[in-house]
Amino acid sequence: MSIRLYNIAKESFEEEKVPAESFMRFLYGNPVGSMLLWGVFKRAFLSRLGGVWANSKMSRKKVASFIANNGIDANEMLYSPENFKTFNEFFTRALSETARPVASPENDAAVSFPSDGRHMLIENVSSADAFYVKGQKFDLAKFLGDESLARRFHGGSMLISRLSPVDYHRFHYPISGQIAARKLINGALFSVSPIAFIPRISVFWENKRVLNLIESPSLGMCAFVEIGATNVGTIENFDAPGSDVKRGSPAGLFRLGASCVVTLIPASSKIAWNEKLVQMSRQQIECYAKVGTLAGILSR
Repeated sequence: MSIRLYNIAKESFEEEKVPAESFMRFLYGNPVGSMLLWGVFKRAFLSRLGGVWANSKMSRKKVASFIANNGIDANEMLYSPENFKTFNEFFTRALSETARPVASPENDAAVSFPSDGRHMLIENVSSADAFYVKGQKFDLAKFLGDESLARRFHGGSMLISRLSPVDYHRFHYPISGQIAARKLINGALFSVSPIAFIPRISVFWENKRVLNLIESPSLGMCAFVEIGATNVGTIENFDAPGSDVKRGSPAGLFRLGASCVVTLIPASSKIAWNEKLVQMSRQQIECYAKVGTLAGILSR
């Protein structure tokens, strides 16, 4: 299964190959696989087991082959691959300061893509019924775990940023402001592979996630949500609530596996989003972009 993407930087379409496609189809499309999924694979146990391996010294042997097989640019890394003692050290690697420049860094009325990955814009989260496939509606109250908070974001825009296992797995702040609050919402650890969530977006509010509310002087109260997935039992945030944060600066990391981050902007802030992001998202086509790239800017 290949997923058609639009690469914003290259201004061209490309194909994303789904890792472990046959096994994923077995888990999410076969009755026997579904039983295994509900009984074992959605549990934290599997992620803990994966974490034990990824933190072991023997896992270090996989670093070089993973880099070679997936075309990862080692020149972007802050430390050379030989310095990593475990696979998880490599997986949660930092990049050099010049690897991901932030577009218009002094503009506090802008929104950046918060991660390397595939991005989909939902212009009105309350009325959209075409989340990847037609007929799916997003349950904002379940996703945020709060009915009153969901009302605050009624009619707002939502940027979904999906990471694959081959991506740089640190996420960055999409906006500038102050972290007003943070809440852990426990849940399952279903995969965020396209095979798993495209036909069933309830994964977004069934999975473990961390909700951050960020008060932006220009954009108002925004939400930034980090979603765990299979083999991503650990979500680490770098800054405590009350901290002032800058758009494009590192916010945290995921340990091992693919995952997803979601940015919610209130309806009161009218964002002029990247034209290609808007155009492709209306066709349910994800856009590939790297962290720090400009996603949108407040319309004055």
